[in-house]
Amino acid sequence: MAEPPLLLCPGCRTRDDAGTLHVRTLEPAGDVLACECGRRHPVIDGVPLLLADPADVPRAGLVEPDLSPEAAAALAEGGPDDAAWPRHLEHLSIYLDAHWGDRAEPAPDVEPFASRALVDAVAALSPVPTCVELGCSTGRFVAELARTAEHVVGLDLSLGAVRRARHLLDGEPVAYARRIVGRHYAPARAAAGDRAVPAARRTLVCGDALDPPLLPAAFQRVVALNLLDAVPRPALLLRVLDGLCAPGGEVVLASPFAWQSTVMDEPERLGGADPARDLADRLRTGRGLGSRYEILEQTDLPWTLRRDARSAVAYRTHYLRARKLA
Repeated sequence: MAEPPLLLCPGCRTRDDAGTLHVRTLEPAGDVLACECGRRHPVIDGVPLLLADPADVPRAGLVEPDLSPEAAAALAEGGPDDAAWPRHLEHLSIYLDAHWGDRAEPAPDVEPFASRALVDAVAALSPVPTCVELGCSTGRFVAELARTAEHVVGLDLSLGAVRRARHLLDGEPVAYARRIVGRHYAPARAAAGDRAVPAARRTLVCGDALDPPLLPAAFQRVVALNLLDAVPRPALLLRVLDGLCAPGGEVVLASPFAWQSTVMDEPERLGGADPARDLADRLRTGRGLGSRYEILEQTDLPWTLRRDARSAVAYRTHYLRARKLA
């Protein structure tokens, strides 16, 4: 079985004049992971929080108390809609339904299972020793990727999402508040069932996909599903994916290219009117990357996110798989 990938201190990585990367690994020390550089990274509810700059910790979201769905919903009722807690609760509602809707009670209305097409695509992947998913959210694709990988790393910047992924993958049911309308919620419950993954076969991290605390070229499969349009620098994310991918390994991407000015500036958007074509061209030619890729598969897949009992957003997400040329 593949060894768990090493976790690196994201705050003290350096390159010398020759471009060689120098890193330090982290060691457990109670409820923190400690580095020789003196940095101490907290482990919260079994999830290490690994960010380069302590000032970035608020981006990981709320370190929330353990609340029942009813209590969580009551906290959101006072609003306003764009306050941190209502936005956090809405985010969890959307992605727990999207990832685990086929294993939730009651089943979601409007869109019962947003991830079905992507789950089917991931199920067809060949076996590999190690895999990393950037933007793993509440963990369904970590579970699916673990069916064909000996060890999977899942990383996401939302601590609330990764905490729930940890519980679900441990085989523990997760109760959550499902959005009904406005700031009104109803209790729901999800369970991974046979998709639970033993801790020895997966690593979950709260961290920045644009600066992951992971060794370069350490993974035979690097995955980012519906993440490219959710980061401020999509081209940098592609360079990160390329850096993590071992020679001969593969990258698996999906994106609806739903660019938003609140996420990224206009010049950061890829490919003008045809970002799917631009993405494939970047990979084939190695433009802006360190390597070239052979495109193995491209298609469009449905991806519909339930927002509440009366609305959902339907996308066509572009799915692409490519092999890194040595």
